[in-house]
Amino acid sequence: MKENTKNDFDAVNIFLFLIRWWKHLAIICIIAIIASSVFSSPHFITPKFETHATMFPASTHSISRAVLGGGGMLSTRQDFLQYGEVEDAERLLQLLNSSSISDRITERFNLMDHYEISESSRYRYTQLSRKYKSNVSFRRTSYGAVEVSVRDRDPLMAVDIAKEIIALVDTVQNDMRKERAEMAFNIASKQYYDYRDEIKQAEDSISILMRKGIYNIEGQTSMLMKQLAKDLSSGNQQGINAINNQLEILSNYGSTYVRLQNFLKASGEQLNTLQRRYNETKADLENFVSFTFVIDEPYIPERKSYPVRWLIVFISTAAAAFTGFVSLIIYENVINKGIKRLKQEK
Repeated sequence: MKENTKNDFDAVNIFLFLIRWWKHLAIICIIAIIASSVFSSPHFITPKFETHATMFPASTHSISRAVLGGGGMLSTRQDFLQYGEVEDAERLLQLLNSSSISDRITERFNLMDHYEISESSRYRYTQLSRKYKSNVSFRRTSYGAVEVSVRDRDPLMAVDIAKEIIALVDTVQNDMRKERAEMAFNIASKQYYDYRDEIKQAEDSISILMRKGIYNIEGQTSMLMKQLAKDLSSGNQQGINAINNQLEILSNYGSTYVRLQNFLKASGEQLNTLQRRYNETKADLENFVSFTFVIDEPYIPERKSYPVRWLIVFISTAAAAFTGFVSLIIYENVINKGIKRLKQEK
């Protein structure tokens, strides 16, 4: 019961306090409203316009695997037109926040001058980085898309920066992939052409052996042995010598001929594999792939987004009212009582 009485007494005291000082608090609030309205005006704070763009990351599958099938098997094909997964969105965010994007945007739009950063400033690059990050931001939405937000005092500049960022996503990723694709293409190209040259050399060697009279080792050997038996039985020395010469040729070059024949028989499948790999790496090297699906293009903002004047006025007024309230309590309970005490002592 006592506690309730005390609370009522405190509430009454606060009410009476407000009645005594309401004029002062009203003046403080009015001054705060006027001051915050003035200092949040375009004369003191440059208004900025904000534009947004939304895009889904595309699958990062190789275009050669998607189109050529990565070996010709339908089950291994991957659709490079499908939306990317969460990991693709995270990689896209990492790329958007990288210096590869920010440096090109800074150079393309001359942001050092646009943000009015003096070249003589000792920390000009730090200031540039802070202003860039405060005006350009990225976030992943709850649906797995990536939103690009650009704020600038010029609405057209904000739109141009957002469009350039979207274009640079594909440019930077394709530049990075091109380096790897070029290495893979050079290796695949060398393997393909080297193997094709080996086949050509084998075919030329077989042609030379065929001109020497070698074209079917087993058949020729069987035929010559039958003819040799006939010449031996008939005593045809000239025929025996001719057959021995042919058998000697077969003996000297027969193994080479067989090896080359076996190589050519097995080379077809290997050459097809190397040619397919060559075509895949060539497709990856020569084709420009988009890594994003743009859902919402950046638009020209009609109204400024910064500063929010009503919010500045509200917070400033509330802060001034609270500060004035506390100051008056201190004045009434400490300073005023101290003055009364000094008067009584005198």
